[in-house]
Amino acid sequence: MPFINIKVLKGTLSAEKKKEMISRVTEIVAEIEARPQPKERLQPHTWCVIEEVDFGSWGLGGNPVTPEIFKAVLEGKT
Repeated sequence: MPFINIKVLKGTLSAEKKKEMISRVTEIVAEIEARPQPKERLQPHTWCVIEEVDFGSWGLGGNPVTPEIFKAVLEGKT
């Protein structure tokens, strides 16, 4: 039974995006791991957790990530 652990910066995903991420990632992992059997056999037994990490506890390039850095990354400015 797969266990998927996704870490994201706190507050960057809406409840709707979390729901979509859990659904889609679970489906893909079950599809890959269950082959050659159908994914439907494993999908109900696949765990997925989204953990939210505070900005000051997440680093990028040796520096703590700030909301401004995160925004710049999304906008392609870094």
